[in-house]
Amino acid sequence: MEVQPLSKQTGLTLLELMIALALGLVISSAAVMLFLTGQKTYSLQQGVVDIQDNANFGLGYITKDLRYINLNTNSSLMNDRTHFGGVVLTSSENADKDTDGVTLLSNLTKTITGSTAAVKLLSQSEIGPSNVQTGGVGAKSDQLVIQYKPQYILDDKGTTGSDEKTLDDEWVGGFDCEGTEIRFLVKEKKKDKDGKDVIVDRPQRMVVQRYFLREDDNKANNEPNTPLALACDSGWYTDDTNPAAIENYGDAGQIIMKRVDYFHVMLGIENAGNHRYISIKNYMKLTSPKPRILAVQFGVLARSSQSVGNDATLKEDQVFSVLDQDVQAVMTTGKPKYVRQAVSQTVALRNAFGERGQ
Repeated sequence: MEVQPLSKQTGLTLLELMIALALGLVISSAAVMLFLTGQKTYSLQQGVVDIQDNANFGLGYITKDLRYINLNTNSSLMNDRTHFGGVVLTSSENADKDTDGVTLLSNLTKTITGSTAAVKLLSQSEIGPSNVQTGGVGAKSDQLVIQYKPQYILDDKGTTGSDEKTLDDEWVGGFDCEGTEIRFLVKEKKKDKDGKDVIVDRPQRMVVQRYFLREDDNKANNEPNTPLALACDSGWYTDDTNPAAIENYGDAGQIIMKRVDYFHVMLGIENAGNHRYISIKNYMKLTSPKPRILAVQFGVLARSSQSVGNDATLKEDQVFSVLDQDVQAVMTTGKPKYVRQAVSQTVALRNAFGERGQ
């Protein structure tokens, strides 16, 4: 009988096993570090993309609307006394009086009184909430109010015959900042002094739009501070009668840019050939008649909607320059960090140039 030789068993020595385990731990740790670093980088990039998308859309939307300032108004000259003036600084509540001591010189029609003529609904500095401080003191955001008369297009319904059949024709002037179509009837039926029915032209409308910060009701549980958003509130009044109020004005408006910690506005003015930018507050302190307004400059401190964890590269005491203001975000201890970026835009008011109406 042939005897098979015993096979020699082989295996890892204790030293080899320890080395293999150590190498496995090193490789696993490296993989985990790569994963965590990738997640952190991804979160940071998502935060930056979030801000850029939000800012590009929001600022582009506002900039387009600001180019309507002073459109189709009586005069290209624009200051705090100009009737229908595109930057709304005055109403019957705070207007200067003419040399007769009676006539009000205001941007809004002087017959507009009450709540919609309130100073708090006009362009102002330091009136709204913010999440920033300057020099350790809490700062407030600005508010910008503009007005313009749209370029109306007649929507002729095609009816013919008597004037009765033209009562369905409408003026169309695009959309306001809340997304509402500007559309109303061209004519209406009224009673004359003898009680007879007459068809008259309806006056066209001036559109008023207010840009401001307010708290967003749609918020997350881990917000680092008050979830503010840049909103726009729109209203209208007729341009050739004696309106008593601005219709549909003075409410919460529609959000056009989420997560804005600060909103600041400056006016570009011209006086004796000299040009400079000045805050609304300082402009209103100037001696009357005040300089001509030719441009609007606005800036925001935007932050991402999504947190980026506790990335050490994001400093809580970072200073941001928003136009002429250096601000710091007010942080809540223990909350995750967010990406922030200061973004600004300058808009030359083409409807404020020239000598129209002067």
